Amino acid sequence: MSLSQFISTLAEDEVIDHSNNIYEPDIEPTKLLLDADRHEKVTLFRVRGANAFLCVGNALNSRRRLYEKVLNVKSDVDAYRKLMEAVSRTIKPGEADFFSNFKPVNDVDLYSIPFIKFYPGDGGRYITSSIYIACIDNICNASIHRTMIVSKNAVVARIVPRHLRYIYNEYKKRGLDTPVAIVVGTHPAIMLMAASSPPLGVFELYLVPNILNSFKITYTPKYGLPVPASASLILEGRISASEFVNEGPFVDLLNLYDAVRQEPLIKIEAIYVNYAEPFHVILPGGKEHKLLQSFYREALIWSYVSNTVPKVHKVRLIEAAGSWLIAALSITKNVDGDAKNAILAAFAAHPSAKVVLVFDEDIDLDSYESILWAFATRFRGKDSIIIVEKSRCSTLDPISPNGDCDKLGIDLTIPSTLDKNKFRYVKVE
Repeated sequence: MSLSQFISTLAEDEVIDHSNNIYEPDIEPTKLLLDADRHEKVTLFRVRGANAFLCVGNALNSRRRLYEKVLNVKSDVDAYRKLMEAVSRTIKPGEADFFSNFKPVNDVDLYSIPFIKFYPGDGGRYITSSIYIACIDNICNASIHRTMIVSKNAVVARIVPRHLRYIYNEYKKRGLDTPVAIVVGTHPAIMLMAASSPPLGVFELYLVPNILNSFKITYTPKYGLPVPASASLILEGRISASEFVNEGPFVDLLNLYDAVRQEPLIKIEAIYVNYAEPFHVILPGGKEHKLLQSFYREALIWSYVSNTVPKVHKVRLIEAAGSWLIAALSITKNVDGDAKNAILAAFAAHPSAKVVLVFDEDIDLDSYESILWAFATRFRGKDSIIIVEKSRCSTLDPISPNGDCDKLGIDLTIPSTLDKNKFRYVKVE
């Protein structure tokens, strides 16, 4: 299934169509996306100078849409379980002919592509949904990286120190540039897998058939890199081993400007397009950005904590904390110590978390009011608290610039020695 087919399955009132209008690439698309994001709507629009592409934003800015349209499940636990099962085994997809879906563009001119400046302080215009695919020594990786335009035929990306960086460093040791394919406009199931973090050597595209059985791959003409057979845009090029340029600032999950860094220049050698497929735009700091980045971690927390307590009902990386720094989970416990074990397991599953809150199953983690009510009625001072000093934290956290912080775990469950009936929220059914 393609991105266009995914959009076609949505109800009419889920999509706001601005495609008859042309918007300036600086700031104007952000206003459309922000307005639609408040109501979890998908948005269609076009960008001046690149209006051959139909842009689609907020494609996966709804948990309901993720569960029903991508994972085909109805509950949180089923969603976590399905994702964990999907990343546990690889299936090589079927193959398709490259040129049956993609047309080469004769002139490599990146200014004909919808790069967008989302916020006034951005370092430049960006593609926010780009999947980078690179391979070395029979190891392939697919991961999402923001992409800033530098010139007519060059871009730069934020390459975090994970698997793409490993592949890049291996090429660099050999004095070579890194062949890379950059893919935009794929089905959300592909985006979800590219946003996950399986071990090095597990190719994310080989996980997609576990949740999208019609998925096929093809191979790029110049470097033979495996890419999704359906997309809006594919760029082929090389990540330079010797040339570096500034990347950033750029708005991150916390709606703060990320730092400017020197990153390797990426020289684009070929452009392939499929205008029948929409060009995916992710709003920086928006619901889709947060859900894509956090959902794998929520599932991983569920998996880790499920090994320590009788049942984990729900996990949420709190959206107000960038869906990254604060984790909340509701559990059923056997003994009071289970809650603190759950806290430690959650930190192990998601090292970037700074705060973990553990609740009983009656607390609605999608309601800040419910969370604060539980805090007010079930917090027991020092008896509720675990502090883990000088631990690894997220580099996105502005108060922890070196990536080290003290972590806080809070047990907000009802002690087993007390009458639970005294802690039940009274309401009229």
